[in-house]
Amino acid sequence: MRKARERDLAVNFVVREEHLWSVARYMPGSLGELDSLGLSGSEIRFHGKTLLALVEKAQALPEEALPQPMLNLMDMPGYRKAFKAIKSLITDVSETHKISAELLASRRQINQLLNWHWKLKPQNNLPELISGWRGE
Repeated sequence: MRKARERDLAVNFVVREEHLWSVARYMPGSLGELDSLGLSGSEIRFHGKTLLALVEKAQALPEEALPQPMLNLMDMPGYRKAFKAIKSLITDVSETHKISAELLASRRQINQLLNWHWKLKPQNNLPELISGWRGE
């Protein structure tokens, strides 16, 4: 990120975002392991040693210094049940009023509502399903 800011470039022009994700997830210990994660030759040549140094630095951190794992909506207990219940209500309203269920609520909008309900992601506005004409 620092290199991207210094050079006024998008992060993907320095090292591809999905490659940074792979490095963070698998914590490689060698340039060969970076290659096996799919990093390009130029990424390894220009940034490989820096990435490995960052991995080493991260591995040296004490457990309490690590950030809390991010909660994923799909991993929440009761997610499937809640999603199906909301989808069922939407289908009922859709059939009753002869309106497309997709027009009433998309998968993204249902997930947005559940994220808001479980406070998984900070949101400044109410979810689309409980605001505007859908909330009436």
